[in-house]
Amino acid sequence: MISRTVSSTPAISVRSSSIPFHRLINVETRKFFDTLVGQLLTVATIVLAIGIMTGFAWFMEPTVQGVIMISGAVLSILLPAMGILAVTSEWSHGTASTTFALEPRRVRIVAAKLFPPVIATALTCTVLVGVAFVITGTVAAARGVAADWTIDPAATAGWFVVNVILVLSGVALGTLFLNAPAAIIFVVTSTMAWNLIAVSSTNGAAIASWLDIGTTTTALLDGRASAGDIERIGVSIAVWVLLPLILGAVRVVRREVR
Repeated sequence: MISRTVSSTPAISVRSSSIPFHRLINVETRKFFDTLVGQLLTVATIVLAIGIMTGFAWFMEPTVQGVIMISGAVLSILLPAMGILAVTSEWSHGTASTTFALEPRRVRIVAAKLFPPVIATALTCTVLVGVAFVITGTVAAARGVAADWTIDPAATAGWFVVNVILVLSGVALGTLFLNAPAAIIFVVTSTMAWNLIAVSSTNGAAIASWLDIGTTTTALLDGRASAGDIERIGVSIAVWVLLPLILGAVRVVRREVR
């Protein structure tokens, strides 16, 4: 008689489970806000913007709309930098190998990294709108003048949208360069170059009206964007956000992680 031994250990099925995209967003958001760079840049953006807003209200006029809009002098510089650092810190801190080991599909990581800077921008803009009311009332009382509480919903909404576009352009360029200093220098020099092109000639102004994201988005800040304005905004977004983001994603996928 032959005895048979039956194993009581159940068969184990090994399946590769995909990490839900919302979890990737949560991870990238925590990484962004938990890093010292992310925290300092967000705080610095708010503090510097408040300084500019207070100066405008004191030396010019205490109007809520004007106080909100003047913050763009700071946001137009620091928001692209915020987007750049949100991407490049992954490589400079040497954590890319760990991230891509957990999620080998690098395109999903690139997509998830779009969200933290946008969230930070939305929070920053919301805080600044609230602060604008406080600054307007406080400065008006200190100066003994009447405060103007009029706010243009279309222009304010356009201000929100422009700031999101700016931070996304930073993410796109950061993804393309994968080097913070190079990307930031490119942003600064390209901004100066477009300003020169726009005032150099009629043709230069015409080119800037289609390709310079700082020029095309002016219509949104005015709150009166026409169909033609939307077309020009779309073209500039394609050039400064979509194109570098696609090229950068290809580079991230092909780049060797060390």
